[in-house]
Amino acid sequence: MRWRLGRFTILVVLSSAVALVAAAPASAGYVSGQQKLVNERAGKFKMKGDLLGDFKVTSFKGTYQNPVFKGKGKEKFNGCIDVEADRSCKGDPSGVMRFRFRFWGVFGEEGETLLGTCAHPVTGGKGDFEDATGFLMMVDRPKSKAPFVKTHYEGVIDLAGSAGRVSSEGTPSHC
Repeated sequence: MRWRLGRFTILVVLSSAVALVAAAPASAGYVSGQQKLVNERAGKFKMKGDLLGDFKVTSFKGTYQNPVFKGKGKEKFNGCIDVEADRSCKGDPSGVMRFRFRFWGVFGEEGETLLGTCAHPVTGGKGDFEDATGFLMMVDRPKSKAPFVKTHYEGVIDLAGSAGRVSSEGTPSHC
């Protein structure tokens, strides 16, 4: 039952993300990739895929509500949107993007992640992200090897009015 509940929750979250992508303005660009853990205690991560750079949790407040853990906080991304898809920030929109987030998670008896998901609306930025708007949705799934969690993100970022611009041509063909 845990697997079915987890798979159902992932499908609901990803369906919500797809619906939000479809409702995004024409100037917004689709982004997706992986978030890799660097230092859990310090809240540091690396972003791979369409976002390249460092991601840091700057504040977090959580409360347990059985059976789902809920939390909220703020984050900062320092890097670029890899518009050229060349795994480089050269010539791509870059700077600092800030987010607030809400997290929901289900954990096992040993504290292992069974499922986690969070919503991350953009709240501001610097550099090419100064006037950015949009959101990211993330889903955490368990892995059998350290760090025992795999995090996938999807979302839209709109740089309209900023110096840089994300191409909307990256919208996934499977939607």
